[in-house]
Amino acid sequence: MALLVFLTFLSLITNQYVPVWMKDSEAAHMGEVLGQLGDFKSDIDTQILGARVSAQLGQRYLPYTSFSTIKLGVDGVPIFSSPTIGELQINQQAAPWTVWFRYSAGGNNTTVPEGTSCSLSDADQVCGGHVRLRVFNRYFPQQTIAYENGALIRSQFDGEVIKGEPTFAVFRSNTSVQVDFTLVRLFGSGGVAGIGSEGLAARVSAADLQEYTDINTAVWVNHTSLFGPAWYRFLNATLAAAYDVTTDLYQSNPDFTYRGIYGSGGQPIQLRADNPIYLVESVWDSGASVYDVTVEFKLDEAGDSVAVLPVGAFRLLHAFADVQAGEQGTQVGG
Repeated sequence: MALLVFLTFLSLITNQYVPVWMKDSEAAHMGEVLGQLGDFKSDIDTQILGARVSAQLGQRYLPYTSFSTIKLGVDGVPIFSSPTIGELQINQQAAPWTVWFRYSAGGNNTTVPEGTSCSLSDADQVCGGHVRLRVFNRYFPQQTIAYENGALIRSQFDGEVIKGEPTFAVFRSNTSVQVDFTLVRLFGSGGVAGIGSEGLAARVSAADLQEYTDINTAVWVNHTSLFGPAWYRFLNATLAAAYDVTTDLYQSNPDFTYRGIYGSGGQPIQLRADNPIYLVESVWDSGASVYDVTVEFKLDEAGDSVAVLPVGAFRLLHAFADVQAGEQGTQVGG
């Protein structure tokens, strides 16, 4: 009888208490690291602001290194459950951005292929880089929290969203629109894995603002990312709010075929919002295993019933940051 009581009590712990405890712990951990990586994003934003203020005042910018603590995983319940592992990675070759248009400079048409270059010697090779924490939860859904081009992204198998917005703003007047956009280039590599707390350091070395006017073509912004649906929703929502566009006024053409990650289900292969003013699209590239994200600010077409305002000014801010996770990878501030 005593053995039966003990086995019943043990079964209650392993089958009821431990799963609920671990699920709550994993859920709380995901909220905690979202805030910690949010602090990392805020640190970079503050450093970019400092670099811009120094430039406007004509003073030399003195870079400094910020430090954030990231808790990688969750401790397990001794004897009954093993810990939940997290993996923090820095990849400077990921998430390239390009911006393309032509503008008139002194009466001459000049092509502007702006991007986040992987190296100074190869301007055609473009990368932005990202910092990504993947937590391999066993009771709560597996999630990824990532920093990419100024955005803080939360992703899991059935959806993803930008929690911390990057710099992308569209200002509309009676005669034109003005666009503000930032390209954040990360330098660093390596990563750490485990359940403990690790440091994530960042040091913005420079920030350069370019403003282009007299644009005489459509403007294209292209991006390659693991988080295409999140970028699509953010970009489409921003443009729809700027132009007062509703779902009744534009063509939405989502492909409801889904790619599977972490088991069944997953993210949509294609999302598309197309109207006479702009195009936003996210398409899954199965060969490269990434999303291709496209934004197009269109030109006014003759005979179209919709009057499309031209892009009167496109302000593009380049920021460059060194990042380091733990004691691995590129040294920051060296």
